[in-house]
Amino acid sequence: MRKFLKFISSRLVWTFLFIFLQMGILYVSLRYAESYFSLSLFNFVLSMVFSFAIFTRDDAPEYKISWIFLISALPVFGCFMYMIFGNKKKSRWEKRRIAGYQELMATHSIGDYPPAGVPSEEVLSEDDLRLQKYLTNITESIVYDSTQVDYYPLGDYCYPVMLQELEKAKKFIFMEYFIYEKGDFWDSVLEILKRKVSQGVDVRILYDDMGSINTLPYKYYKELRSYGIKAVAFNPVRPRLNPRLNYRDHRKVCIVDGNTAISGGINIADEYINHKIRFGHWKDNAFILRGSGVWNYTFMFLQLWQFVSPKAYAVDDFSPYYPTEKKASDGYVQSFGDSPLDDFNVAENAYIHVLNAAKDYVWIATPYLILDSTMVNALVLASQSGVDVRLITPSIPDKKIVFSLTKSNYMKLLANGIRIFEYVPGFIHSKMFVSDDKRAIVGTTNMDFRSFFLHFESGSVFYGGSAVQSVKADFEDTFKLCKEVTLEDARKRSLLMKLMGQIAKLVAPLL
Repeated sequence: MRKFLKFISSRLVWTFLFIFLQMGILYVSLRYAESYFSLSLFNFVLSMVFSFAIFTRDDAPEYKISWIFLISALPVFGCFMYMIFGNKKKSRWEKRRIAGYQELMATHSIGDYPPAGVPSEEVLSEDDLRLQKYLTNITESIVYDSTQVDYYPLGDYCYPVMLQELEKAKKFIFMEYFIYEKGDFWDSVLEILKRKVSQGVDVRILYDDMGSINTLPYKYYKELRSYGIKAVAFNPVRPRLNPRLNYRDHRKVCIVDGNTAISGGINIADEYINHKIRFGHWKDNAFILRGSGVWNYTFMFLQLWQFVSPKAYAVDDFSPYYPTEKKASDGYVQSFGDSPLDDFNVAENAYIHVLNAAKDYVWIATPYLILDSTMVNALVLASQSGVDVRLITPSIPDKKIVFSLTKSNYMKLLANGIRIFEYVPGFIHSKMFVSDDKRAIVGTTNMDFRSFFLHFESGSVFYGGSAVQSVKADFEDTFKLCKEVTLEDARKRSLLMKLMGQIAKLVAPLL
């Protein structure tokens, strides 16, 4: 009872209650106007105009179909909803922020600062070179050597190492996470951050206001600032109809002195290190970069900091701090960011590059499997070309509607030779690809519409070396804890579950 009362009194519930109330008032008002003024012809013309405009846009077919369906069913209301949530035209606020963001990119390039990248044409295969050039051309990300990579198949293993790295900070600490939650993990980190601030270390915290809406107090950044920490809540949630509500900072990265970066799937909350059990065992991953390859993450953080806090600062102040010992590496790393502020689906396209380049196998882990036709076609094409394509998804869901959407994609994939495994002990939150023992991508991007189109995301591509082998070994160990889903299993799903999945699939891009 206490949990229920806490839930219904939460800021998240009241925010969405006010939003749904506004939507309800808008819907009733429009329906009343339609019946009073007999607007049948007007509704038809309006729905046709909007549908045509949506159809001609360069959006994913599924995204366009969902909006056209809503507008056809509820013409005037659907048009208003599209103008608020579906239209990707930037507001004045966004244009001002984007101007500052782009100014930083125009006046400061990753390549303008040390360390220097490697000559990619000399060290990468032809297939990997295509992926590298795409990421460099779109995001400016550079390929580095001289980077030590430590991969952790569970957040539990990374947690104590992260605390040790924070203790070593001498110049600055940057932390950017979707979720922070008070508990063992965050309390341990915060204790170190307070101590580091007192020692003169520049500590900056970014948290997503929607991601942490139920886990942090309202305007928690004020408390952090009282400790001397520079803190910002990304895109504060307002209880009103607002298109900016969709844009979220889903990245997870901690940077220490520009020489160490920690990233992967884990947020700063206790379930990510299995100190709190919510959906069975929480399978997540993390990795630590030490050396040259950290600079891409440092620069990405500064770009987003400029977006949310447009104040002048010297990028040079945060160039890498190098210890006396140069880090050795046995492969190459390219870390990249993805942003909803441009028209490029960087993470999705990077995944498709891996699928297209594969000769022997591609293994994928994702908590959510909500695919557009482009990704489905890439998966199917790889499988039909003789590539061993495997997917790992959760057995215990954290979101039931999303889980039904995930399962609704099983039938077509299984029918085309793609193998699907569900993680039996609980929930898998890792987002990772590995292919042919040659390349791997580990990062924050789920295989769903929100990650591909609406979130700020990040990831690292590992070209060769022990990092790729570590990711592959993680897959091999995880397969042993999974149950393989067969085509017969997919067919045996109840008619109700299939129907729910298809209905949810219809509106998936709007969720």
